[in-house]
Amino acid sequence: MSQRTLVLVRHSKASHDAPSDIERPLTKRGKDMAEALAKELAHRVGQVDLMLVSPAARARQTAHPIVNRLSPGEVRVEALIYETGPFGILTLINTVPETAGSIVVVGHEPTISSLARVLHDSDDAQAAEISFGVPTATAVVINVEGDWAGLTARSAHIREVFTTRR
Repeated sequence: MSQRTLVLVRHSKASHDAPSDIERPLTKRGKDMAEALAKELAHRVGQVDLMLVSPAARARQTAHPIVNRLSPGEVRVEALIYETGPFGILTLINTVPETAGSIVVVGHEPTISSLARVLHDSDDAQAAEISFGVPTATAVVINVEGDWAGLTARSAHIREVFTTRR
């Protein structure tokens, strides 16, 4: 059984000045935070095989520096990440090709922390840390034993949670 890595990323700081929610762009500070998060991800995770990104402008803009630094083999914009909750994203992850050893999902709160909490295998400090949500520009790195199709509630372990400096 191989170990896989799932990284759940909450988008960076976004403006509230946009015609609609999906069009909200990152602020200047948000762009800087996204770059810092990408740099830290490159250091802690390295290259990834697949990125799944919400179609929201703020998520796509957060993903841009991550793509530049982690060189994923494939990047897919997935409407489900914006439109559904944690179990919708889990269903999406369950369909990922088994050739992908590592995945980054760039999405939104409260879905990112909820999904991490659902997947985590114990009620420990990591679970408590994310139970109230995660701030913008935060990554939750999760170890997954086995295949993506078999990923279910409480079947993975949060390795670390980190946020860029505010």
